[in-house]
Amino acid sequence: MSNFRPLQSNLTEVPVLYLNLDAPVRDLYECAIQRIKAARDLSHSLTCMSIGNTCDRDLQHFASASYLLLQDGCDALDAMQGRFTDRARSAPVS
Repeated sequence: MSNFRPLQSNLTEVPVLYLNLDAPVRDLYECAIQRIKAARDLSHSLTCMSIGNTCDRDLQHFASASYLLLQDGCDALDAMQGRFTDRARSAPVS
């Protein structure tokens, strides 16, 4: 049975989005990297924008999207860290 943890970016009373903690570490890594790089690319686009050509809410939209992507990526990295910590604890001591 899979072990699921709600993503911290859930803003609803009842969580809707979850992270599968039993997913292979490689998949957790790919999930994290995909989201972190997407947030990086959004930030890069923001630095290239001219303030005069933006709508009042554009900055808020970029910030919200970057936050969601970074938080989900960090949640995946935290899940990976938990797996590595669990392995270190269960490793035989010589």
